[in-house]
Amino acid sequence: MSKNHPSSEPELHSASRSYAPVGVVFALTVGVLSALSVPSLLSYRAPPVKVINGDLVRNFEEHFDKEFPLRTASINFWTALQLVLFHEGKTGVLLGTDGWLYTNEEFHVLPRWEQIVEQNLELIRWTQATLAEAKVPLVVVVVPEKAHVYPEYLNGHRQASAHAKVMERLRAAISEQTTLITLDDTFAAAKAQQPLFFHTDTHWTPAGAKLAAQAVTRAMAAKGLATKTGDADAFETTEQPEATLVGDLLSFLPLEPMFPSLMPKADTYVPVVTKAIEKEASAESLLSDESIPEVAVVGTSYTANDRWNFQGFLSEFLNEPLADYSKEGIGPFPPMAQFLTSQDYAGHKPRVVIWEIPERSLLGKAALKGIDLPEALTTKLASIHPR
Repeated sequence: MSKNHPSSEPELHSASRSYAPVGVVFALTVGVLSALSVPSLLSYRAPPVKVINGDLVRNFEEHFDKEFPLRTASINFWTALQLVLFHEGKTGVLLGTDGWLYTNEEFHVLPRWEQIVEQNLELIRWTQATLAEAKVPLVVVVVPEKAHVYPEYLNGHRQASAHAKVMERLRAAISEQTTLITLDDTFAAAKAQQPLFFHTDTHWTPAGAKLAAQAVTRAMAAKGLATKTGDADAFETTEQPEATLVGDLLSFLPLEPMFPSLMPKADTYVPVVTKAIEKEASAESLLSDESIPEVAVVGTSYTANDRWNFQGFLSEFLNEPLADYSKEGIGPFPPMAQFLTSQDYAGHKPRVVIWEIPERSLLGKAALKGIDLPEALTTKLASIHPR
């Protein structure tokens, strides 16, 4: 036996010695975390019950889940270890330099991404055709990827090549009647003056939203679509006290309460609020269609979330109210499909539609379940959807 395997025993001993420190650290960690759980066990007080049954077990489970520090502490510990040793967070975030965080949606792509993009482009073609049939102009404003605006903080992270190709595909799908607004050059020229995206969040700052709204207004004015900019001011924007933003990307760094010092520095910003300037309205104007907004805006959380004030800036610069059909958390395509198949659209066609689309959403699957789309569109989407 020793002749055939002369080195097996020393290798086993060497492996055991190399794993020994890891085992000791693991055992100590489990021991410490287990000791931390004792107070939560002792603090449990059973509710008055006549019969000991499953309700009592569930009551204890709820208390234990709420008070037991082992789960939270262990998540904090392993996240801290991953951060310190590998400069990584949990799946969903990529860590840049100087406290900059990026969503991994701007770096990775789904399998069969080309078919996914083609499906989304088909939705854009359908939107253009539907609005063109009603003679409603469409303005598409593309929110650039944060990684494109601030590549200097990427810390070596590289995007999948699809992220460099998707805008070319979009431009090819845009019709002559549609106004396409891209913001890369605008943001590149202005980013040295003030942050246009938050460090710890996926969204633009109010400064970025303001630049975007100004670009939209200029493009609409050039095509005669901003018809009320010459009227007396109808909206005003005011600054609010400085605030702190807990960025959405911080949820991928569960380090608190054990390791708060490892957390990136929180974003601070100056919120703004846009309000209509109160004017005395005549009885005739209240009863007329003039009270119904003529501009509809459809989009994602970049529009729907009032913190960025994109919608407010649009109202201020266009000098008119907007009908808001933007929604958070479902991407740009479901809100537009819901709008074009709604009674609102059927009963009152807007003068113009502004559609805000995050660039990275072009590479994501559109969740259209439950939306009553035309049969021809559904058939077309099914024919190009990745299997």
